[in-house]
Amino acid sequence: MGRGRVGVLLLLLMLGPGPARAGGLLNIITVGPGASCNFNSLQLAVNSASTGADDLTEIRLTADALNQSLSITDRNITIRGDFSTCNATVPSNVRRAIAGNLADSVIRTTTTGASARTLTLRELIVRDGGADSAAERGGGVRVLGRVGLVLDGVSVSRNVSVRGGGIAVEGTFASASLDGGSIIGSDAGAILNGNGTQSLFPEIGLGGGIYCSGGTLIVRGASIRSNTSSVHGAGIYANDCTVEIEQVLGNTNFSRTVITGNIAFGGDGGGIYATGGSVVSWRATQSGAIAGAASNNRANTGSGGAVFLTGASDFIGEYVRFVDNRAEVSGGAIAVEDNSNLILSGGDGMRCASVGICPGIFGTRGITEGEAATLIGGAIHASAGAQVRLTQQHLYDNFANNGSALHLSGSATRAVLSGVLVARNVLYGVGNGTSTIELTSSADAVLRHVTMATNFRVSAGFPGIERAVSSLRANGAQGTIELRNSSFFGDADSVVRLLVGATVEAGCVLAHENTSVPGASVVDPQYVNTVGDLPDFGLGPSSPGLDRCLASGANEADVEGRPRPIDIIGVSHGPGAFDVGAFERFTDDMLRDGFESPPP
Repeated sequence: MGRGRVGVLLLLLMLGPGPARAGGLLNIITVGPGASCNFNSLQLAVNSASTGADDLTEIRLTADALNQSLSITDRNITIRGDFSTCNATVPSNVRRAIAGNLADSVIRTTTTGASARTLTLRELIVRDGGADSAAERGGGVRVLGRVGLVLDGVSVSRNVSVRGGGIAVEGTFASASLDGGSIIGSDAGAILNGNGTQSLFPEIGLGGGIYCSGGTLIVRGASIRSNTSSVHGAGIYANDCTVEIEQVLGNTNFSRTVITGNIAFGGDGGGIYATGGSVVSWRATQSGAIAGAASNNRANTGSGGAVFLTGASDFIGEYVRFVDNRAEVSGGAIAVEDNSNLILSGGDGMRCASVGICPGIFGTRGITEGEAATLIGGAIHASAGAQVRLTQQHLYDNFANNGSALHLSGSATRAVLSGVLVARNVLYGVGNGTSTIELTSSADAVLRHVTMATNFRVSAGFPGIERAVSSLRANGAQGTIELRNSSFFGDADSVVRLLVGATVEAGCVLAHENTSVPGASVVDPQYVNTVGDLPDFGLGPSSPGLDRCLASGANEADVEGRPRPIDIIGVSHGPGAFDVGAFERFTDDMLRDGFESPPP
């Protein structure tokens, strides 16, 4: 063993001997003002830590560390803020702060060699980082190189930077994992506001909460809330980044994993902005559990109140609720463009009726409301080759000037809806559009097991309300609409309007008219209840839509997660066992809807 290695080991043993760990040494160092503390400077404690690739140093911070611009290079370090004194042997109910100098990152961690390193922050508050140049990244924490950052019970709040007001993750091998109820943004308990970005020429502000470029971001049971961005991605900005958002195992309270209250003041993606081939996956870690919610996010001058996808990026969400998001231009909740993919499903084993909460998009609006409304695509706007697939979703109570539920544009743009309820969406504003689902410039749509009901428009005599002109409108010679096993009754003046050579194909459809959809059956599906605060758009016990249709594709569960078909004994309205529309009826059905539940 060389002299340098011997010296390091002797120093570590003198400062705080610890047990040997597999592959390396664990050492414990204390930092605080007392004589019993190893250091009174957090940076000196970091500098003393072993640089051994397998060694780990645990630093116990027993007092707030102020005016920090902490630099960590080529070390495995855990910093804990939950020890009351340097003599304490067990954690206590305290949480120390590492505060910045308002000009630099509070913590910067990187590597210079090929060895991967970890930085774990536990029970801390990281605050007051700043930016004094256009090169600044990560006001709270900047992660570079081969470093894995782990947050456990940590608040990263009231930081500012040009890229990543709270956290910046940069590089193919860099990563950040947010665990243990960590908060990126406002922390009411600590009386701290959210993080933000500022634009400093020539750079624009991106990623108010988190900026991830080329790395991996894991959000597990954490909150990203009340962050702001001067341009794009107030909650998360992802460029060529893998983002995994999870609800923690055993936690069915979706208020834990949330992206909420984030505002993109000058651009797109209030909650999440994904570009450069990023992949965003939002799932629960157990079957049938709620994955989380994106609520009250805003794109003040742009598109995608909750999510904006561009640059061939993907968003895959299982059992996620989007509630009360806002945008100014398009996609009140979600905007998808440039060959990107949006996939929303109910999730394996979903039984949303049993908990009264279903996945989908609810209550989106334009930033400008009333007669001045201009928003296109209340729930979703897709364009330029975007692909949208919705399964077991509610599109409910969304408002827009054009396409109150869904607006698609472009000959390569397509949406496939299966087991979806589209109800109580409203077209509003002067010169508003005519249809709840709008397909322009030869966009395509396939609707299987879809129920569209009670969608409206606000007339020029605002606030008078009337039925939409059509449930769907298609424009363009290559535009096609395919309707299978679906119900459109009392939803609009006509089911479909076709312009400039667009076409429609249908099978096993119930509607209030069959002029626009030849072959549709003009039969009342007998919904259980379409009025009041607790509507139920399922089929009644005597509905002619029961057991009416043959299979029209893969056997997927209905909108509330129940298997289909359920062939009810003694009912025979058609050649197949499938019910018409989004709901499959059980003979002992009791609870049905989830959209009436209050937002998180």
